[in-house]
Amino acid sequence: MNQYLELFQEQRALIDSNSLPLLNSCREAAAEAFARLGFPTKRVERYKYTDVASAFAPEYGLKLDTPLSQQTIPDVVASRYGTLADVNDDAITALNTMLAQELTVVHIPAGERRQQPIRLTRQLHSTVPLMQNRRLIVVVEEGAEVSLLMSDQTDDDQDFLTTQVTEIFVGKGASVEVYDIERTNARCHRLHQLYADVSAGGRFLHTSFTATCGLTRNTTNVRLSGEGASTELLGTAIIDGQQHCDNNTLIDHAAPGCKSHELYKYVADEHATGAFAGRVLVRQEAQQTESQETNANLVCTPWARIYTQPMLEIYADDVQCSHGSTVGQMNEAALFYMQQRGIGADEARLLLKQAFTADVLNLIPFEPLRDWLRNLANRRFEGDLNHCRTCQLCGPTK
Repeated sequence: MNQYLELFQEQRALIDSNSLPLLNSCREAAAEAFARLGFPTKRVERYKYTDVASAFAPEYGLKLDTPLSQQTIPDVVASRYGTLADVNDDAITALNTMLAQELTVVHIPAGERRQQPIRLTRQLHSTVPLMQNRRLIVVVEEGAEVSLLMSDQTDDDQDFLTTQVTEIFVGKGASVEVYDIERTNARCHRLHQLYADVSAGGRFLHTSFTATCGLTRNTTNVRLSGEGASTELLGTAIIDGQQHCDNNTLIDHAAPGCKSHELYKYVADEHATGAFAGRVLVRQEAQQTESQETNANLVCTPWARIYTQPMLEIYADDVQCSHGSTVGQMNEAALFYMQQRGIGADEARLLLKQAFTADVLNLIPFEPLRDWLRNLANRRFEGDLNHCRTCQLCGPTK
């Protein structure tokens, strides 16, 4: 922890000179919060399945002198920066706010409807261990619609550490879809914090697809703050080797008549570790809430591990809420049945894995992306994804 605080103090002038005044204005408070909080240990409930301190322990290079690009930030965006991502509540958010120099802004004016997704592709390339800290703020005004396709990829067999804090504001009656796809290497440590606020009648869809990773920790906090708001959180993780993927979610029902649906599925092979903790909070004023939360996991070897913790916290009377989780191995009866009909053992296992993840992918409304992710999952299960990780020829198109 001290190395990052010392870096900030020693290089503060360089950090500020190559960043925006909006980001610089929050750094001091973030540094104070990070010094107070420190890296969360496994005794912290939301981080009990991931050793965060070890992810930050190696020495990483940090490029601080990137020339600042000219960027005009609308007041409606600037006034909301940092209002969802509270540095006093989360140490990773505080560290990111303290060091981040890169800011991506997506602003969709009222009534505007984007027909094609906005792509945000980030390819990590370095000859030395590298750390990146990024910020993304999305403001979608009343009645507007937009889809964001975010992709993280690594081009080199190198140590990478990335933190990203995303703040998303969904206006009244607006619709926002976010697709977050990870194809990083086994030496990449990735910590992403996403905060979303959904106004009355708004809709927010978030899909997380982890095809390959090293150590991944995704935090997703969604607040349904207006009557009739809705959210859908979908997630798939395909992990093997020593890979670690941890998804921690919070859906805060803060207004009446809101709906939430959450479905996460993991396929864990070899010595991989997966974790899911999802909390649904229904406040006293959030009457007529409808919520469903499901986590299902397929463990393919005796050495793979899955930790699952679905949670409901309800203070309202008139609600329809359910939650559940399952962890299981390959269905031996199904494997036997398929082999009796001429399907080889390896192909039978492949088909069962494909079928297990299919119901998550089928819920993706954007058909080209849905088909592309199916192909990506199939290639992952077949074991040849690494040969085409940086190829864009079969990427989703119109």
